[in-house]
Amino acid sequence: MVSPIEPLMPYLGALVFFGAYSVLYKDNPLYRFIQSLVVGIGAGYLFVSQIMMVQRIILPQLSDPSAALALVMGLAFFCIFIPRLISVYRAASILVLTVGIGIVLPMGVAIIWTVTLSYAKNLFAGLGPLVTGICYVLGLSYFLFTSVAEKPTAPFRNLGRVVLLVYAAMCISMTALGKLAMIQWKVLDAIWGIPATWQIPIGIFIVMLIDAFVYPLRNLVPRAKAAEAEPKGKSTKGKSE
Repeated sequence: MVSPIEPLMPYLGALVFFGAYSVLYKDNPLYRFIQSLVVGIGAGYLFVSQIMMVQRIILPQLSDPSAALALVMGLAFFCIFIPRLISVYRAASILVLTVGIGIVLPMGVAIIWTVTLSYAKNLFAGLGPLVTGICYVLGLSYFLFTSVAEKPTAPFRNLGRVVLLVYAAMCISMTALGKLAMIQWKVLDAIWGIPATWQIPIGIFIVMLIDAFVYPLRNLVPRAKAAEAEPKGKSTKGKSE
């Protein structure tokens, strides 16, 4: 079954893409709407998928220690909404962050090499592996050559900075395109048949719109404004002294 708005999808995708990058010029209502759309719907569907995973996989297998640990860690993250238990949330988030970095970091090095090699082979034919090796060494030189070797290696580190910026741009563009594809398919899903859990993504989308256009939700957190203003006050005080 073909969606009636399928012919419009390339144009809608372009609108979302350029609307998102319009923030580079200045903040504007179109960017805030797209931000709410991407973050709200994306977070909503991610939340729904996690709930379904708990129902289908974790709850039936609570006798498995790994499943029980996953449930406990998930509940610990909800402690962010309870000020007295904020330390539980921090402990869980630190554990997830450190373990995640330990797993992803070695994979990330290999992925950068693989992606660079595939692009270099297409662009430079037989010189692909050589170009990949040069880019890899330049990227690492940005982090490794410091202190005594800082001045002699400055040109290499500057080139390494360029390589890392290219990698960052690739990651950002791939993420943006992935978000656009997700929105397109979720819109199509909604047109073909309203999902059973449509309330959650739509609700988060509406909350994001309220936060962007009507009332900043951070103001609902006690002493949020004071916490945001505190560093400025300290720096001003230090300068005056």
